[in-house]
Amino acid sequence: MRTTRLYIPDIINADAIRNGGSEDITLNTDDSRYLIKVMRYKEGDKVELFNGDGNNYTAVIRNTGKSTTLEILGTTPNLTESPVSITLVQALAKGTKLDLIVQKATELGVSRITPVSSERTVLRVDEKRARKKAEHWTKIAQSACAQCNRSVVPVIDPLSGLEQWFEQHKGEHSILIHPAAPNSFSNLQPAPSVNILVGPEGGFSEQELRLARDTGIRSVRCGPRILRTETAGFAAIAIVQSTIGDMG
Repeated sequence: MRTTRLYIPDIINADAIRNGGSEDITLNTDDSRYLIKVMRYKEGDKVELFNGDGNNYTAVIRNTGKSTTLEILGTTPNLTESPVSITLVQALAKGTKLDLIVQKATELGVSRITPVSSERTVLRVDEKRARKKAEHWTKIAQSACAQCNRSVVPVIDPLSGLEQWFEQHKGEHSILIHPAAPNSFSNLQPAPSVNILVGPEGGFSEQELRLARDTGIRSVRCGPRILRTETAGFAAIAIVQSTIGDMG
């Protein structure tokens, strides 16, 4: 049976665990219900935990009464993080497209996702809703990490405007995905980090493309076909990972 992985927010003393110590944690109600009621785990069964510090923790279920208590018995570094730090700068999209984008970008190994509003963005959210969205996307990223064997959860940035992002990230290694761009990924140079900018359903405006050029951002295409906003980021991340990351 495949070992279930759970994200927990608890701070764990990894050094103490490596030196033969142990540590008890209590699961929250949702995780406890999932483990015991849905997955049918029982006392004595082992699970794998991660809290975002880059380690996997082996734990055994000690109590399934009023609350579920686990004893952490061991830890190992999780070496699944990409050697290149990828930030997906994604324009807001309609419906639940961002849910899918966050999930799959996490699986592909991005380290940060920055949602931005742009001139042609259809979806508009106020500050309160934006905070709730960020919390929701963070939970999706945590679940995706559990599924794909990552132990570092991508950072989900607060929503910002695209022009504001341009101003704050001048000089960084960034590429903008555009179907009519003259450049491809063929001459992508190795770099410790890269920002990938993807527009909304209607694409970037001419003003935004000018601002990108003025900021020193190179536009590139993902082949000869026009990709949807929820596809372009996946394609670009995979190309970057296969070219200068860990998917080659």
